[in-house]
Amino acid sequence: MLMTTTALDPRPATDPGAPPMRPDRGDRLPRWAVAIAIAGLPLLTPQGPANTAPADGFILLAIPAALLWSGWTRQRLRFPYAAGIATMVVAGCLAALLGNYPHVGLLAVLIDIFLLLWATTVANVGRNGAAAGFLLRAWCVTGSVWGVSFVGFILASGGVTYGSTRAGFTLGEQNGAGLYFALTILAILAGRWPGRLWWRVPIVACLLFDLLLTGSLAGIIGLIAGVGLALVVRTGARSGSAAALVLLLVLAVAGAAGYEVMHRGQFADRLQSSQYTLVRNSIGRAQQSSWERQTLTQETLHLWRTSTLLGLGPMATKSTLQQQQAPYPKEAHDDWTAALVERGILGFVGLLLLVGEMAVRASMAGSHRRLGPDLSTGLPAPEFLVGALATLAVYSFTHQILHDRNVWTLLGLLAAFSSWRGSAGLPRQLVTRPAIGEPR
Repeated sequence: MLMTTTALDPRPATDPGAPPMRPDRGDRLPRWAVAIAIAGLPLLTPQGPANTAPADGFILLAIPAALLWSGWTRQRLRFPYAAGIATMVVAGCLAALLGNYPHVGLLAVLIDIFLLLWATTVANVGRNGAAAGFLLRAWCVTGSVWGVSFVGFILASGGVTYGSTRAGFTLGEQNGAGLYFALTILAILAGRWPGRLWWRVPIVACLLFDLLLTGSLAGIIGLIAGVGLALVVRTGARSGSAAALVLLLVLAVAGAAGYEVMHRGQFADRLQSSQYTLVRNSIGRAQQSSWERQTLTQETLHLWRTSTLLGLGPMATKSTLQQQQAPYPKEAHDDWTAALVERGILGFVGLLLLVGEMAVRASMAGSHRRLGPDLSTGLPAPEFLVGALATLAVYSFTHQILHDRNVWTLLGLLAAFSSWRGSAGLPRQLVTRPAIGEPR
């Protein structure tokens, strides 16, 4: 008769000489610490020095809580996205030290490390289906509460009273708020929370209304792109790659046609002068926003052509443009030109490594077959988690999002669902092994 031993044997099967392990006292503390930090993500006002916010305080509590738990129970840790971010950190340090704005550049590098630690914390706390599902539901629940609360505040104040002003809510910046609402909608669709559809629909409707109030064109387009990619991934899992490719081409053609129509002269003018505030503040700004970003991109690329291969230094674009008396001095409005101009060729390589790892992890977490039965319980609709990467892609070409806390929370969840397979996510003393004398 075959027999197995579990937690009664304190030593792993692969290392009979290892010292006894401390008992696993559960991961409730780090789980709840990370969940509370996820709940506090929208608390970005008031801002402190170096763009710190109340949300960072909760993150700073979650990281050491997870470290203490992992050290006490001797958990095996994973370090996702380390290669790409390490490359960008090295590039940022070199560019900052050799550039004209070293203090600002080194501060940006510290923010890189802080956000990588946050994503690593999320990934390691969510090391099995129950834990990862708990963190995903924490985002669904708290994001829903925030979204409904914002709508309630608008209705209590007498309707949409913002006039020509776009709403940033407690997130301060409107495009950042739009990104939070778009990612929260996709998280709810991925986690299928609430479980009952007749509850889920009104919550998603509230979040959509919040998204429209922000007037974030990138948020609206990003959400559409995220849902579109999710449909492609689901089609590929159910009907094969050929059907997925056909759907992708259809959606791409439809998107290109919509872009052309939205930028036609008469139609764009009608949108800009629309009597509806939500239309005027969102898609009505498309033509103006496109012109502003083209101008800024041209100025930023001119800096790249006239600078060294090491770059100007992180967050040095605006100061350099002001020094050169450029007509539109702003920070770089996309991650790609920012990496190239501010961190040089090495920083751009680091960004490519980061994006490549994200794509690999998305392929590992895109279907229940690849997730396995344990992790599938925590992610009922994995295609929407993958689809959220399309939202990030849209934002990355119009804004700098690598310092956004919501982005790294999402990447941490993606790493959690793609890193741990089988018994790899369990504490070492809970991994079963054959009893003494039985074949291995």
